Amino acid sequence: MPGRMERIGWAELGGYAIALAGLMAIVSIVAAPGAPYVLSMAVMGLVLAPVMLGFYELGGRAPLGLARLALTIGVGAVLLFAATMIALAVGLVTFDETRAAEGAFAITAICMLTIGLWLAAATALAGKWLTPGRRWFGFVCGLGFGLAGIGLLLGGSQSSLTTVGGIGYQLLFPIWGVLIGRRFGAIRSEDTASSVAASAAA
Repeated sequence: MPGRMERIGWAELGGYAIALAGLMAIVSIVAAPGAPYVLSMAVMGLVLAPVMLGFYELGGRAPLGLARLALTIGVGAVLLFAATMIALAVGLVTFDETRAAEGAFAITAICMLTIGLWLAAATALAGKWLTPGRRWFGFVCGLGFGLAGIGLLLGGSQSSLTTVGGIGYQLLFPIWGVLIGRRFGAIRSEDTASSVAASAAA
């Protein structure tokens, strides 16, 4: 079972991976829309899982039982989101983005709403380890995911909620990935320094 520092290290890498996948998604939607963009989005969602584990590891103001439930639901949502996006990229499913989401498209939208709820709640309720700027930046990104999910369910990609939400999850979320990756990295460094100091004093 990985220790605390290993889990925080994976969360750090997850944050940077969010940023890289998000950048790839932005580039691909301009240069090569289609499968490259969809796969980039799948990766961006999938690598949120270790970040979720990092939030759980460092704790917050939510009761432990509720935090565990949120983690389980959140990880399930990102895995299902990635699965449906990969299925879309390889042609196993199709999305009709001109109208309210149905079938696999609706599942993706519900996953986005769930991810948004987790991100908004996790950042708002995180402990003092999460700095205010990163906290509210993440909260806004969570709102973006949530609004986009609702917009897709109500009117597809043409919904104004989808457009507004896209700013949060397509543009701001990758930036937050860098910020949260750096925060986890700083905490890991602090833990390492404390461990070295404790060993030297023993």
